[in-house]
Amino acid sequence: MADLSDVTAYLKSQAISAVYPNGTLQPSIVGLDCLVVEGWPNAAKLDLDVAGMTLDNSRKPPLEVQRPNGPRMNVSVFPMAGTGVSTYQIQDETRIISQPTYGITFVVIGDVIYASGQPGPGEYLTVEADRQFIYSATGATLPAILSTLATQAQANYPTASSTATSLSIPAKFSFSVRQGGVGVMGKVTWRQKHCVMVSVWADTPDHRTTLASAVDNLIKQNLKVSMPDTSQAVIRYSRTNVIDEGEARTVYRRDLIYEAEYATLEEFPGYVVTSVTIDIANPSNTAIATAIV
Repeated sequence: MADLSDVTAYLKSQAISAVYPNGTLQPSIVGLDCLVVEGWPNAAKLDLDVAGMTLDNSRKPPLEVQRPNGPRMNVSVFPMAGTGVSTYQIQDETRIISQPTYGITFVVIGDVIYASGQPGPGEYLTVEADRQFIYSATGATLPAILSTLATQAQANYPTASSTATSLSIPAKFSFSVRQGGVGVMGKVTWRQKHCVMVSVWADTPDHRTTLASAVDNLIKQNLKVSMPDTSQAVIRYSRTNVIDEGEARTVYRRDLIYEAEYATLEEFPGYVVTSVTIDIANPSNTAIATAIV
């Protein structure tokens, strides 16, 4: 399921891309170091960063010394307290998140299945014989699957047999094989909204403007984004706060506030249907036939 931390992680990644468009090994857009973090910055460390200072812990007591690379800008991503609310609930349908993984290939010649490969996780084979007998099996290896199928079939076809790569069932007129596996399904059970504040802390108003404008522009380029669980989040711009209260400490701040609407997604296994048995009944609800499809 998507979590608020997935939203803040996305906004952090966008901020890093905006501040370091050529990668973090290249200079930032203001030519100075920039620290992008999730969470609220430590005030004392922030003041030192923006002032171009650091603590020399090798001295007793630790002394403030100049940072070798000069001032370090900060960008913080922080969920605002008390802003989480529910939103309009969409009754989403169940959807496929990931398909099963298949590793077996096979051909049917007459009443013999010739197979090869290594089964994927949870993969199974289902055999239908004479439109009335169903045999289905999974296993860690292909020989194990074929052996289990042969054992099941011997209840109706005593001469059924298997090898490491083949299965023989002497069906009279109908013989087929189907392949199944386990995928991942998902269904949205709830949607919620939360405001997240992306704050730029800089040493000058110009650096603040350059950084904040780049971050805001990049975040606004994508209204709907995919979360790690494949659900979709909507990121909407809300407002901007410009704060110069830290001017005495030469810390210039701008808050970019976004409203993030994201989903709680229930995930569960989904099995490929390889056979269906239907009971046919007359109006008195007495079974008169069984059909296999």
